[in-house]
Amino acid sequence: MNIAFFVEVFYPEINGVITSTLDLAKNLSERGHKVLLVVPNNKYIADLEWIGKIRVVKVASISTFIYPGVRYTWPWSPKLFHTLHEEKIEILHFTGPWTLGWSAILHGKMYGLPVIQTFHTMLNEDTYLQYLVKLRTLVPVVRAISWWYFGMFIRHSDLITTPSRFAGEVLKERFPYKEIHHISNGIDVSIFKNARSYEDLQKQYLFYHKKTFLFVGRIGLEKSIDVLIRGFSRAIHRDKEIQLVLVGDGPNRKEMETLSETLGVRERVRFLGKIPHQELLASGLIHHARAFVTASVTENQPMTVIEAICCGLPLIVPQVPSMEELSENNALFFPPRDADALGERILQLAQDDTLFHTLAEASHRMAARFDGAQIAQRFEDLYREALKRKGKISS
Repeated sequence: MNIAFFVEVFYPEINGVITSTLDLAKNLSERGHKVLLVVPNNKYIADLEWIGKIRVVKVASISTFIYPGVRYTWPWSPKLFHTLHEEKIEILHFTGPWTLGWSAILHGKMYGLPVIQTFHTMLNEDTYLQYLVKLRTLVPVVRAISWWYFGMFIRHSDLITTPSRFAGEVLKERFPYKEIHHISNGIDVSIFKNARSYEDLQKQYLFYHKKTFLFVGRIGLEKSIDVLIRGFSRAIHRDKEIQLVLVGDGPNRKEMETLSETLGVRERVRFLGKIPHQELLASGLIHHARAFVTASVTENQPMTVIEAICCGLPLIVPQVPSMEELSENNALFFPPRDADALGERILQLAQDDTLFHTLAEASHRMAARFDGAQIAQRFEDLYREALKRKGKISS
C-alpha cells in the first residue's frame, strides 16, 4: 500500500502524536509499504527530505500563535495534491483537525480514496480551550463551537481511530453514526534496553538519587503542572529526600518555577528543559526514576506514560478513564486535581520499597501491549478494509 500521514505539528516540536505517528510509519515502511509524511514546512526542517525510508513532504506554512508548533497551511495546495497523485497514494491518514487534515479530506474526495483520522488529543478540554480564550467564562461557548468544528473533520473521515477506549466512547456518544476503532499507540520496545547505568547517570546529574520522581511533557496549562508541584511540595516538606524532575518546556514554565519558589521547594523541583528524544531514552533519567508522575486529566493515551511503562516505572496518575486504561496493577491513583492526595501517594511510594518493586514489575509485564509491530499490523488490516469498501485494489 501507499500511505500518506498528515501531521499538523512537527519538528522542532516533539510530542506524543509525532512519536506515535513516526513509529507507525516506520513499522509500515518495514512491512514493505510506501509511506509519506506530510508536514508543515519551517526553517528547522528545510533540509529534511527523508526519515529512513519515509519521504518527508513539506507544505508551505505560517505561524498561528495559537499553540506552539501549530501552523497554517493552504488546504487546497496544488503542489501537495500533485505529489500525492504522482506517488499513487491510496490511504490518507491525518492526525489532527487542522489545515493539513483538511487537505487529506479534499484529496480523498477528489480521487475517492479512504480517509482515516486518529483522534489523538482531547482538544475540547478546558485547559486547551483557554489557549484560544483567556476568559474562563467563555470556555463553555467555545467548547460547543469546538465540537461543531471537530464534527466537520469526523463527518468527512471514512474511519476514526482513537488510542484510548475512553476517547472512543466520547466520540461514539457525540457521533453515533461513525465507525470508530480503538487502536493503542505503538512504540519500538527495543529502544528502551540500552539506557545508561544509575552510576553513569549520577555523573551527569549529581542530584539524582533513588527518591527522584519524573514528569516528561509540556509545561503548559493542560498538563496541570500546578497541581503536580503543589502535591510534591506536600511530600517534600515531610520527606527531605524526595525530589521532582521535569523534562520539557512550555508557555507556563516561568510561572511554574515561580510557584515552586513560592512553596519553598525550588531546590527540589528541577526543570531540565527540552532533551532530544533519543538522548532522553538513553540517558537513564526515565529508567532510574522512582516513578512517573502526572496530574494531567486531558490525556488520550499519552506516549510519555507508555514510555515510562516500557522503562518499567510505577505510575502515579489521576483517577480518570484514560489513565485507568494504562494500569495493570502498576499505578497509584489520586482524585483529579487533589494535590493533598497526590502528595500522600508520592510519600507512600517513596517510603515503601516492596510497593515500588511490585508496581515496577507490573509495568515491565505490560510493556509488550504497546509493541509497534503489532499495532502496525492492526492498522494495516484497517487500511485494507477501507480500500475494499472504496472498491480500490491495493498495491
